[in-house]
Amino acid sequence: METKQPPRLTNEEYRLQPHAPVQVFHGVHPGRIQLHWHEFYELSYVVSGKGEHRLNGSSYPLSSGTIFLLTPADFHELVSLEEEPLEIYNLIFTEAMMDDNVYHWLFGGKLLLQAQLEEKRLPGVFADYERMKEENGVWREGSEIAIRATLQRLLVDLYRGSAANRLLPANGTRDRQLNLNLQRALIYIHHHFREDLRLEDAASQAQYSATYFSECFSKSVGQSFQRYLQNVRMQFAESLLQASSLPVTEICYASGFNTLGHFERLFRQRKGMSPRQYRNKAEKAEDMQHLSLTGGYDDDNASPFAAGG
Repeated sequence: METKQPPRLTNEEYRLQPHAPVQVFHGVHPGRIQLHWHEFYELSYVVSGKGEHRLNGSSYPLSSGTIFLLTPADFHELVSLEEEPLEIYNLIFTEAMMDDNVYHWLFGGKLLLQAQLEEKRLPGVFADYERMKEENGVWREGSEIAIRATLQRLLVDLYRGSAANRLLPANGTRDRQLNLNLQRALIYIHHHFREDLRLEDAASQAQYSATYFSECFSKSVGQSFQRYLQNVRMQFAESLLQASSLPVTEICYASGFNTLGHFERLFRQRKGMSPRQYRNKAEKAEDMQHLSLTGGYDDDNASPFAAGG
């Protein structure tokens, strides 16, 4: 059965190929860029304007100097302030463009990969994107090396700027030391949990046999691979239920579950209520919080982001 989901932007659609694994775009985005997700990674830099970044069910402010990284696991949409549309540079790329050390720094724990760069850094970052756009526009000998070096430096800046957002790993990995092979497998799970992800796929990332990986994973993480994967999918579904208007059926399939009935049974076991009841409860709690803060509704002072999403 074909199911409707927010659009997924693919490597093929954006011409990401082994001989040219990056693309650079620059544009002004008034209004709203609708909810979508990518097959690739995206490092975006806000040149000017103000707005809101709605990422995986949560909202974050955007302004000049904001830089953020999106993975293949992220749903997001952008909303510009009407009077200050967002001007953004987007660098999209495949995992092959990331240095192994930077990869583990960025994804070794739960981290909001968004930072506000210091004002003195902004001219240099703008020049970096201009250089990468130029190299990408006329691909020649050394272009990949030049872009890769600039990308690594920007990712290091992002990591340093995002350090305050770092959290301890979730799902039972707290206070446990994981070797690099298992870390890579965990990162792979978090970036591909919406796909038909098998134990063998994760084991190959750790370069272990499926049997040995399953044993090591359970001992190190504290739960089985299947239970961990299920928890990641459920946590993501909960976020989308709370902060998006996506239908429950779409959220089910977008979170990696194969059938609506299975998703609803697991959700009820986990939360003691159906997904729709959970969403209604979250909406009522949000309304009550708004009333307590404002003393009532005032349409003349409504947020510019109140509509949609």
